[in-house]
Amino acid sequence: MLIGLQVSRGYDGGIHEIIRLFFPRCRVTYEPVKTDLKVDIRVKEGPGYLEIAGELQGLLKKTGQSRIFTDELGEVKREVRAFTYRLLMEATSMNPSPYGILTGVRPTKLVHRYLDNGYQEEEIQKELRDKYLVEPQKAGLLTEVALRNRPYLLNPEQVKSCVGVYIGIPYCPTRCHYCSFPAYPLEHRPGLDEFFSALLLELSRIGQALKELDLTVDNLYVGGGTPTVLSLTQWEKLLDVLNRYYLGSGTEFTVEAGRPDTLSGEVLQLLAAGGVNRMCVNPQTMNDETLIRVGRRHTVKMVRSGYELVRSAGIKHINMDLIVGLPGEGAAEFENSLQEVIRLKPESITVHHLAWKRGSVWQMQEAAIEQNEADIGTDTGSIMASAGYLSYYLYRQKYMTGNQENIGYALPGCFSIYNIRVIEERQTIIGMGGGAASKYVDPHTWKLTTLHYPKDPAAYIKRVEELIKAQVDKLRALS
Repeated sequence: MLIGLQVSRGYDGGIHEIIRLFFPRCRVTYEPVKTDLKVDIRVKEGPGYLEIAGELQGLLKKTGQSRIFTDELGEVKREVRAFTYRLLMEATSMNPSPYGILTGVRPTKLVHRYLDNGYQEEEIQKELRDKYLVEPQKAGLLTEVALRNRPYLLNPEQVKSCVGVYIGIPYCPTRCHYCSFPAYPLEHRPGLDEFFSALLLELSRIGQALKELDLTVDNLYVGGGTPTVLSLTQWEKLLDVLNRYYLGSGTEFTVEAGRPDTLSGEVLQLLAAGGVNRMCVNPQTMNDETLIRVGRRHTVKMVRSGYELVRSAGIKHINMDLIVGLPGEGAAEFENSLQEVIRLKPESITVHHLAWKRGSVWQMQEAAIEQNEADIGTDTGSIMASAGYLSYYLYRQKYMTGNQENIGYALPGCFSIYNIRVIEERQTIIGMGGGAASKYVDPHTWKLTTLHYPKDPAAYIKRVEELIKAQVDKLRALS
């Protein structure tokens, strides 16, 4: 379906995303070509007010008008998005997203801004409902999550001296069909040894700069990819560098061991001795048939044995991921997976809703579970609460089935500092390795500057000296 969009100049921010909520597979064009539907949004400025008028032409015909009394550009753009949402909702008799016009990845950041300005919980929920068209249950969820994780955010003075670190290892045993992360199957992508040498060089140089600038690392996350594809010798070298420059007595140190088939007792013992105190063992589902279907080469039995290996190594915090909406699974299958994982009693469980990404093996297609999404999301929260888990961080992705969210749940006292800080964007996170991204936070305004690394390992190896210099320059600017 091709949809033509005409919006008054300067007011078009985010309108195409609103349209895609109602027509997920559509293409949006600003060109004057033949289309299936035309959306025309006109904004007229008056003294101290704006008038918004809209019309749908083609498959649907609908007009509407709204007058608002403000001249603040951000507020005007929000109202234009809300107007467009209401127009499409009335014309289609659909309300496609429980999050209304909040289409961004980090909706809880909005709640924190309200809290910064002295709003109370009830006032924030009313703002979310009235201004952003968020459904009451989701407005409550957003405020609940933000209030839970707010004590873990840094104040402006702490931001100046304390950073987080992400290290990307962009290799996996195989590529899962739903995955869009920068990860290359080992058998098809040689060059791990060369990549690892470049990574050690970068970690050493950046580590030296952190020491010189007296910057503390209070959370460190090794992700990917599947970092546990590294050999024992490689882990020994990596842990040596990390302990020399990055780790302190209170550093939260997470390793993503997403694939249970990559775990070995010897490596786990080394990781525990080297300071790793949090590990992710991610089944995604506890259904063997689904694991085959999505391209993961492990079994439910291997998940359980991998979990016990991590426990026996002495790593105190285990996180496990599950995905809602995998093809062939409905509410009953997902709830079975959830209960199976709860019985293992990991310290935290992250529940993702499947997002169909262009970079995945599966292109945009319908998930069989989509019609059950809202019910599953609601049931998950009550099941987790009954088991003693609290929701503590939340983020969203584009093209999520059911327009839901990903939620991290944890037992009391087991919240991940890295997860909170990377989502709320109130700490500088230094990204190194394949496909990593650094986000430097201005403690006065909370504005971000970013540095993105190449996803391809060969490009990373070629540019590593240039990337190191860019990182060091940005770190020096912080101080």
